[in-house]
Amino acid sequence: MNEYQTTAVNARMKINAVLAAGLQPEDTDELACAVKAGTVAGAHCWVEELPGCAPRARGTAYGKGWDGGIYAASGLLVSTADGLYRQRGRAIVIRRCRAANVVSLGEPMAPA
Repeated sequence: MNEYQTTAVNARMKINAVLAAGLQPEDTDELACAVKAGTVAGAHCWVEELPGCAPRARGTAYGKGWDGGIYAASGLLVSTADGLYRQRGRAIVIRRCRAANVVSLGEPMAPA
């Protein structure tokens, strides 16, 4: 695990500890997923501004390779942000399913 991954894990643990006082674990997961997706989306916006910024002294082929790399990275960032946002959706579904189970457990059983 590299330094950034360790920092991210530590940050998530701190966020969960702070939020745990007033939120359910699924709520903290939902919030953490939304923050991560937003962070990746922000990186995507930054990368999208880079096409055409290759040093002209390197030539046209270098510029085309530069732009191709930018477009590939941009697509990967969009895919990553989408995946992180879907994790947020899974946290919402889990929370709703658990809430539904609590409600159904409190209902009287139907006669057999």
